[in-house]
Amino acid sequence: MPKKANPQKRTERKGLVRRVVSKAKKSAKVVLAVSRTLPKPVEIEPRPLESPVLRALKRERARLLGELKHQGIVEQDHPTTGNHMADDATEVSEQAKTLALKRHLEGMLKEIERAMVRAEKGTYGICERCKNPISEERLKAMPSATLCINCAKLQIHPAKLAA
Repeated sequence: MPKKANPQKRTERKGLVRRVVSKAKKSAKVVLAVSRTLPKPVEIEPRPLESPVLRALKRERARLLGELKHQGIVEQDHPTTGNHMADDATEVSEQAKTLALKRHLEGMLKEIERAMVRAEKGTYGICERCKNPISEERLKAMPSATLCINCAKLQIHPAKLAA
């Protein structure tokens, strides 16, 4: 048989519940009296999802992915051992070139993907160092450029330009 709760405990619980409910009502009245409301939402200017810059970066990304795929096929086409030591040396040299080209293409792909993120954020074409616009000629030649030509020169030859 279930035990009946002590009548004294029952009245204590009822009193506690009444106090909590009354405090909640008072705080609700205060909120309504102060008329607190959420701030008005800020409207963000919509960006075009397919800007010409983003399309160009996607084309470059697709081109680099095609080159990487081609390099993978080239790697598989060449046997690793030949009949002569000179053939093996030539093969090793070719493999080293292929690997270097593959790593270079992977690095360019990462840079293009970073440029795509900047384009989506709306910061593409702005120098990361001086915050000035990067010239169109530079962006056409190097779509993943993060620095304007002057800042890039400073990065390469800081001693020559500082003097």
